[in-house]
Amino acid sequence: MELKTLEAYLDEEAQDLTSKCTKCGKCFEVCPMINFTPLKGRESVPVVTDLVNLLRDGVWSDAVGTWAQACTGSGECITHCPEHINPRKMLSLAIVKTRRRQSAQGNNPAAGFYKRMSQTIHLLVGLQMMPERYRGLTGRHADKKEAEVVFYLGCNVLRTPHIVFNVLDLLDALEANYVVLGGVSNCCGIIHLKFHGDVDGADRVTEGTLDKLGAYRPKTVLHWCPSCVLHFGETTAGFRSVDFEFQHVTRFLVERLERLRPRMRPVGQLAAIHRHDAGLGVAEDVETLLGAIPGLKLVHLEDEARWAYTCGPLGLNLVPDAKKALHQRMLESARDKGVDMLVNLYHSCHRDLAGFEGEYPFRILNWTSLLCEALGLESHEDRFKRYRLLKDVQAVLEDAQEFIRANRLDPKVVEEILPNLLN
Repeated sequence: MELKTLEAYLDEEAQDLTSKCTKCGKCFEVCPMINFTPLKGRESVPVVTDLVNLLRDGVWSDAVGTWAQACTGSGECITHCPEHINPRKMLSLAIVKTRRRQSAQGNNPAAGFYKRMSQTIHLLVGLQMMPERYRGLTGRHADKKEAEVVFYLGCNVLRTPHIVFNVLDLLDALEANYVVLGGVSNCCGIIHLKFHGDVDGADRVTEGTLDKLGAYRPKTVLHWCPSCVLHFGETTAGFRSVDFEFQHVTRFLVERLERLRPRMRPVGQLAAIHRHDAGLGVAEDVETLLGAIPGLKLVHLEDEARWAYTCGPLGLNLVPDAKKALHQRMLESARDKGVDMLVNLYHSCHRDLAGFEGEYPFRILNWTSLLCEALGLESHEDRFKRYRLLKDVQAVLEDAQEFIRANRLDPKVVEEILPNLLN
């Protein structure tokens, strides 16, 4: 039987969703990003009608293009839809059509993103880990043909490799039979789809990565990246059948929490979590894990956790004013509540927030670092934060000399783009 193409699958999903949508406008009304766009104050029903027309008949509308490009994946539309359909997926399909149209016209603002991302990851990896360590994180397991678990990194977490090392230590503590697969050559396909509008390219990349994951014959593939979660678990869910279960790292750990709990040491401090809701369950799982640490007290902050599913390129980065407002409110709330540490969920959030540690009287760290600390596991230095806090290109170059030489990086190239790498 001939396999269905990704384009055919997405077209079928578009027809299914639009056949169920009543164009009531509720999804537009509850979208937290509308107030940060030129669509503020617009009537909801005409915009949602335009969205349906684009997905069903290909009829373009500037309003839908604006809305799709501002969608941060908050999931508010899903919880408020009276028809119980997924408007976030509708907007995902709309951004694909938007980027495809822009690319055809030569005015796609996200053109070349995959290449820039690849270069950035290559350089940041080269500033933080030795080449042999990197090879072990990108699927080169000559000694292991099969594993019960594949830890699937995605791409961008490699910019903050200490997070990866923390998760590996947690899996080792649980004596999991696992391998690791990640890096830009093992992308999920979301960049090709939602940034470039390249459906055929996304088809090849998505299917290729699913094949690589399945080759290990795992029972479980562990997600880390929230964008990969949405791509495999929502936008392309059902495109290809697989013989394994996708599960987030946090859920995997929560289900084995009783095996970790006896090893936990007291941490007598006050902590707050920079949450993202979006229906993915990660924030709740992290709160469960950290809540098991003896002596650690968790407080909630005054922030807008519902604004986005992540701070990353397909989240709050799309709406810089919203991101700035959320971060400022959250940091000030953490300071006012007197926390000892602000704990983030994802690598993208950590990259954005780490540099604020020198400006506020608390530590800023990823949840994996805190959990490993409580378990007495090896401490992996957060070199990304270290470089951010140096706030000087020459100081970073000097500090990273060992890695630059080992990875044969051109110091002039690193110096030229380092300010952008650490933003």
